[in-house]
Amino acid sequence: MYDNENGQGYGSPDNSNQWNQPNDGRAGINQPNQQQYYDPQTSRTYYSGENYSPFPNEGPLPTGPAYPNGPYQPNPPYNQGNDSSSRNSGLAVACLVLGILGFLSGVFFVGIALDVLAIILGIVSLIQNNRKKGLPIAGMVLAFLSIILTFLVYYTIGISQDRSVRGVEREVYVPTTEEKATSSMLMPNITQTDYAAPKSLILVYENKNAVDVQLEITVTYYDENDDLLFLRNSYIWGCAAGGRAAVDVPYPYDKDYNDIPYSRYEITALAKEVDYRFYSQNYGTQFQIKSNPGSRGSVLASITNPTGMTFDSVELMCIYYKDGSAIGITSQYISDMEKKANVEFSAPYDSDYNDLEYDDYEIIINGTNNYNS
Repeated sequence: MYDNENGQGYGSPDNSNQWNQPNDGRAGINQPNQQQYYDPQTSRTYYSGENYSPFPNEGPLPTGPAYPNGPYQPNPPYNQGNDSSSRNSGLAVACLVLGILGFLSGVFFVGIALDVLAIILGIVSLIQNNRKKGLPIAGMVLAFLSIILTFLVYYTIGISQDRSVRGVEREVYVPTTEEKATSSMLMPNITQTDYAAPKSLILVYENKNAVDVQLEITVTYYDENDDLLFLRNSYIWGCAAGGRAAVDVPYPYDKDYNDIPYSRYEITALAKEVDYRFYSQNYGTQFQIKSNPGSRGSVLASITNPTGMTFDSVELMCIYYKDGSAIGITSQYISDMEKKANVEFSAPYDSDYNDLEYDDYEIIINGTNNYNS
């Protein structure tokens, strides 16, 4: 230890007793062998443990409010407060995605399920988060629109099926004034005979005009209240001049093809001259037909073509009669008809596929077609 000029020493302090001193080894007040420091104004030692005031006759310096130290509070984990927001954001996105998928597949039942789920998620998202409303609202709007459009589609389909059940499948063609005028000149020379056969309505036409005619036929069925029940359009593309043609029209039936009772029917026909630019002339009146009943109740026929032309298709009808009324009709087609062909017409039968007895029949050539001419 070294002494300076004032007799004070420098060197390593004696720390042998530092663990017994307060304040981490610092010299405490009023301890032996320790130098005391006095305030010259108050004659008191500094740090004496008394309430210290540097001015006599004055109280101690005021102290601030006490802040008691509570128990240690750990800081919350980072981003802990965003869990609910993230969950709500996921619900909102899911609502929008389901709304889009439901809108795109709305006409199917899975689309309706997606729409309902989107609405549920949207409501939950709005309840849990009142600030971010854009995505769930958009998803629910798409879902509601999809549901509305889906019901409209099915409603339209239901109406269409109902109209189909009642036979109203298509709009009735309204002829022009010129077509009506032409038909009014041709129809007086065309006779129509209708037969309510067991399986269908059979219509037979005889054309006494000097030209081939086309016939557009509309049959309307009515129920017991005289309301429209069933409507069918049928066509004869070329009834030969001086010849005959036939067509059968089904009775009313529902979507499962079950028969529907009807009260009455009306038949309207529109006639016009065949335009040979688009349709072939019917040479059926020139054909020779030889026929006889077969052993199975059918009719066998030998058809001879004397025109020297080859026809792409020949349409034939065989009408069966019982006591002067038509009870059934069957058809046959001959492809690439040259000079001669043999055909067989099946026996007539009712709606339960039971054979019908007949005592007469008639074979009619409805059309001879050349598609490339």
